[in-house]
Amino acid sequence: MLVSEKSGRNIVLVLLFMSFTGFLQSSDIQLCEIRGKIADEITGEGLPFASLQIVNKVGVKFSSFAITDINGDYIITDVPFGEYTLLVSYMGYKKQEITILADTRKLKFNVNLSKESYSLNEINITAEKQLVQQGIEKTTVNIEKNTTLIGGSAVDVLQSLPSVDYDINGQLQYRGSDKVTLLLNGNRSELVKSLDQIPSDQIEKIEIINNPSAKYDAEGMSGIINIVLKSGNKGKNKTSVLVYAGLPETMGGNAGYSGVTDKCNYHVVGGYNHKTKFQTKEHLRKNYESFNAHDYYQYDRQDEILNDVFLNAGYNQQIRDNQQLGLSLIGSKKFNTADRNIRYVTLENDQSVFESKKEIDIRLDNYSLDGNAKYTYKFSGEGQKIYANFHYSILNQLHEMDNRYYPEYSIENQQLQNTKSIQKNKEGAFSLNYTQSIGNYLLFETGYQLSGKNLLNDFKSESYESYTEIWKSDTSLNNKFHYIQNIHGFYIDIKAKFKHFDLQSGLRGEYTSNHQIDKQKDDYFNIFPSVTISRRHTDNTSIYISYNRRINRPTIKMLNPYTNEYADILNMHIGNPDLKPEYVNTLETGVRLVFEKLSGSGSVYYRNIDQAISRVKSASNDSALIVTFMNLNNAKILGGEIAFSLKATKWWNISTSGNVFYTTLKGKYGPNTIVRSHVGWTGNIANKFKLPAGIGLQIIGYYRSKLPDVMGTYMERYYIDLALNKRIIKDRGRLVFKISDLFNTYRYGLDLEGVDDSGYKYSQVNRRKNESQYFIVSFIYNIDGKEKKKKKSNFYLESFGK
Repeated sequence: MLVSEKSGRNIVLVLLFMSFTGFLQSSDIQLCEIRGKIADEITGEGLPFASLQIVNKVGVKFSSFAITDINGDYIITDVPFGEYTLLVSYMGYKKQEITILADTRKLKFNVNLSKESYSLNEINITAEKQLVQQGIEKTTVNIEKNTTLIGGSAVDVLQSLPSVDYDINGQLQYRGSDKVTLLLNGNRSELVKSLDQIPSDQIEKIEIINNPSAKYDAEGMSGIINIVLKSGNKGKNKTSVLVYAGLPETMGGNAGYSGVTDKCNYHVVGGYNHKTKFQTKEHLRKNYESFNAHDYYQYDRQDEILNDVFLNAGYNQQIRDNQQLGLSLIGSKKFNTADRNIRYVTLENDQSVFESKKEIDIRLDNYSLDGNAKYTYKFSGEGQKIYANFHYSILNQLHEMDNRYYPEYSIENQQLQNTKSIQKNKEGAFSLNYTQSIGNYLLFETGYQLSGKNLLNDFKSESYESYTEIWKSDTSLNNKFHYIQNIHGFYIDIKAKFKHFDLQSGLRGEYTSNHQIDKQKDDYFNIFPSVTISRRHTDNTSIYISYNRRINRPTIKMLNPYTNEYADILNMHIGNPDLKPEYVNTLETGVRLVFEKLSGSGSVYYRNIDQAISRVKSASNDSALIVTFMNLNNAKILGGEIAFSLKATKWWNISTSGNVFYTTLKGKYGPNTIVRSHVGWTGNIANKFKLPAGIGLQIIGYYRSKLPDVMGTYMERYYIDLALNKRIIKDRGRLVFKISDLFNTYRYGLDLEGVDDSGYKYSQVNRRKNESQYFIVSFIYNIDGKEKKKKKSNFYLESFGK
């Protein structure tokens, strides 16, 4: 039977329509989107700019390239269904060649890379974190690998870092400068002002960023030190307990629990620490050229009882496949007491002509709270992500001192004074950031940040009138200093991967508004460029060169024109409210090496500092010295740093670092003219031994040379720490015996020479000894819950969105 022309046309149209829709459906089904994360198999951290290539094994020829973003995430789109080989490479890590099957519309494929040194001669070795991991962008120190720090605080942790030091005033220094920014979990926090309240066993790692990109705050000449706290055990539920005790009187412990489900993970840990310690100081001042002036000696001893409570909690929720919310809370409470005794001796021809003493009862109570919320949203488009972060931190502190002064040790003529210093600090920040991968070799990032500080110091003093037998307020000494700072920051940062080199370039603008109560506002706007060019020279080496401009703004301690304590009448601290920020231009070049048993880095850096802020001592008379801060004209620092880790044998690992720097200072304060140059160097070495019977031994040594400064010359300093550890109870428990400052050599010293306000020369010798030798025994016990199932291989597949 013949079909009519009209019917035939309709049949053709129907067939064409069915074929077209079928083609669309077929095309939709046969294209796959592959995304995932490339990470370090030990740390779990994403590896930025890792290279990926996907090549089909059979069928129509197809290949595609991709690189990971700053977080190690990648995406490959429009992959036809089929069987492929995925090639993944990252410098210093073993290359991976993996077969995958693209048979669904969306495929999640995470790859964990292992370092080259973890597989020797085709013999499988259980990988573990190195104590120090070197990179171009940052240096990571894995604190949990350093058993000599158990029972200590964040102060002990920082002192163990490469090129880090503390001066005689307790000021942190890095690469010869005290202008370094401290962060807690990537945020500014009031808690970093009380580092002795953070237990060392709650710190997972320390990140040292020498050349921060534009997305970081521009604060900090030497760079950024980020303290990362532990956030639970990823992949399993876990309960952990740590207790320790030692001599001199030391005890404490903590307990924590971390849990994980399909959509969230959480952790909470709390602890208590108790310690007693002493500190002694000696000062000898000699005056020259002035015939009426005496010399002065003082001996100062303080015995402290330290107590603090610490809490760390966090919660992370996977809201959807492309959304995540993270919350954290850190809290601490300190309640310390101390007895301080100062002996003053007035000398003439090295003979005592007058003596007096001062007794001080000290009480210090404070609490800190640090809260953070982070939200991340990943767009459906390739490599797009937006994340917002809100952070708020407070510190409330009460510092009370009851002073009793006895001229010539006379109880009848005693002078009584009570002081109270109240500190209320609030600090907050909000940031909004956007990242976009453009093609396979370009990452664009931009964002805005608002940060603010509201700092209040309130000081009150009262003295006892013996003839009226009443306490009267010292109105001439009472003071209140209120400081408010707001910073608006904008940045653009670009990371690009070219055939022969990688480029990171950024620009940051910051508008700063400072307001001291009863003083005119100080507003200014600055631009901070940064650029880093790196080249992978061979599979084992890479070189880089970088430049950045940074700023150091005066702190409230530098600005506060009032002294908040009158304990030591011969050595006082007063700020300078007219201080200006200092500006730093830094140029650095270096090399990174990764071999089978050896990894390390070396660099040379140069800093030019305008309006350099420096701590100085001035003398208004023949007895009292005042520490304050001044802007010098200029300072320059030329330095070199080297660090490496070596697997010397199967039972011996070595990590060592050294830093040498040459500094020139130019400026003037009072009658003193500063034109000074000096060389200093620091070095440390950590040895880790595997002894018979499953015993581990760590020996860590530190040395810092004599170091000339504006105020004089700091004496050399050195010490050695030692720790033994052994796993017990089927590896669930661990015993650690630690000796800090094995030979009791940890001391501070400063020798200075200057000219007083009358033009007469003087000198002062300063020595300080903190109780640093401790013997501590610790017991750590872990109770692991049911571990989430995962494949034994170092990668896994997961389908979603079917």
